[in-house]
Amino acid sequence: MSERRREVTWGQRTEGQADVIRSFSLSIRQLPDPAFRRVLVRALALAIIVFIGLAGVVWFFLAGTSFFTFWLLETIVDVLGGIAVAVVTWLLFPAVASFFVSLFLEEIVDAVEDRHYPDDPPARPVALSTTVMVSLRFTGITVALNIIALPFYLLTFWFPPFAMAIFYCLNGYLLSREYYELVALRRLDAADAVSMRKVNKQRLFLAGVIITFLFTIPIVNLFAPVIGVAAMAHIFRSLRTGEAA
Repeated sequence: MSERRREVTWGQRTEGQADVIRSFSLSIRQLPDPAFRRVLVRALALAIIVFIGLAGVVWFFLAGTSFFTFWLLETIVDVLGGIAVAVVTWLLFPAVASFFVSLFLEEIVDAVEDRHYPDDPPARPVALSTTVMVSLRFTGITVALNIIALPFYLLTFWFPPFAMAIFYCLNGYLLSREYYELVALRRLDAADAVSMRKVNKQRLFLAGVIITFLFTIPIVNLFAPVIGVAAMAHIFRSLRTGEAA
């Protein structure tokens, strides 16, 4: 690779990274927007109900089932079951919360475009059935892959950086694809959306890793799905027009 080409590539990469950071900054500053708050309340309520139901089912199963006659072993099983629920909740919360936020995607992206890009032509509405199918597909893939990766998380527990790297890379890739596709389908057909994603995969992957990181921060993770969708709206618009967010 020539020196000139290397400089251009480095400059494009740096510009792309800066654009991603700007997109998240704009999204965070828009959190007080009433449209954001409405989506946040509804999505979080639905996600919490799902996980409370999951915890209730596991508790009922453990409380009503005796695996051992010796009380100490039974207590250990109950404790391990509770820990397993907590771990699964932590691993799957991004996927479940993202699914519910996707149901209200139009409200978030419309709020972003109305505030920052009022001169853009209206986007074509995406059918709710399409949104649900895309979200269900990615949610299913995310859940399945995280369950498959669970042994690797446990095996690398002794070296947390490696376990976290697996978690961030896996979920960063999946979340970036889901959020991008949901936003892009409002403006592009499926083939063009895939083509744009492949060309800009590094920038989108960085956005996905940041979204995943936000999901791992207590309290902040409650806002992560809305921030992620809004940021992806900025990033997609930047990619589509060739302008910085």
